[in-house]
Amino acid sequence: MDAMLLRIAELAKRVTPGVVEASVTLVSRHKATSAAFTGPLSVQLDESQYSRGEGPCLEAAVGQEIQEITDAREETRWPGHARECVARGSLSSMSVPLPVKESVHGALNLYATEAHAFGDQAKAVATEFASYAAIAVQNRQLYDSTRELAEHLDTAMRTRAVIEQAKGILMSQRRCDAAEAFNLLAAASQRSNRKLRDIAQAIVDGVDGTPRDRPGP
Repeated sequence: MDAMLLRIAELAKRVTPGVVEASVTLVSRHKATSAAFTGPLSVQLDESQYSRGEGPCLEAAVGQEIQEITDAREETRWPGHARECVARGSLSSMSVPLPVKESVHGALNLYATEAHAFGDQAKAVATEFASYAAIAVQNRQLYDSTRELAEHLDTAMRTRAVIEQAKGILMSQRRCDAAEAFNLLAAASQRSNRKLRDIAQAIVDGVDGTPRDRPGP
């Protein structure tokens, strides 16, 4: 995803009139980061906003509306950030929200040295690039959620398998049914304050001859 977002930022910088640098802000769990940036100016001005907790890129990401500074020398909404922009030679900027519908918010940020650098054409181009960036973010989220689900399912299957093995061992040793064997495992788990899976694994390991301590139910 990072490589894709960097490519999108680089292309947005190249084809959007007036842009000298670009970046992509992602906001997740109340923390903002620059997932991609084309140079030091963009990441410095991004971080100027992160440290203050306000600015056009954060407003665009969370509020899902385009935010523009037409002339940083006259900007009053974010005075601290505006002074930083002037000091670093960026008189105008535009932040376009990424249309992401999940828990992550984002914005494509474009910085220019001239005031009033962005017209309707620049906004249209930036909006299109923001939609490409959103696809990259959504694909990453889908990948992460699918991988997490697979890991949970794998853990659940392995846990179920070892518990069933332990139940079978107890049923053979104690001459009891499946329900009573499970109750024995649960009771041992409560007494030792250990997870039921760990108790079951210890029983299985004990039968297999694995050298582990095994508290019996």
